[in-house]
Amino acid sequence: MKEDIDELKSEFQAKLLSWNNIKSKKIKVTFIFIFFGLIGLKVFTTMLTVDWLAGLI
Repeated sequence: MKEDIDELKSEFQAKLLSWNNIKSKKIKVTFIFIFFGLIGLKVFTTMLTVDWLAGLI
C-alpha cells in the first residue's frame, strides 16, 4: 500500500514538473479548456444516456 502511494506521489510530481516546463500561457489555457471540455462532454453524454434509459422504463 505504501509503495502504491509513493508511486502515485512520484507520478504526480513528474506531471507537475512537465506542467511547470510549459512556458506559454496560451498552451496552458488551451490544455485547461480541453480538460474541462472533456469533463463537460462526459457529463453531458452520461446525462443523455441516463435520460434515454429512464425513458425506456
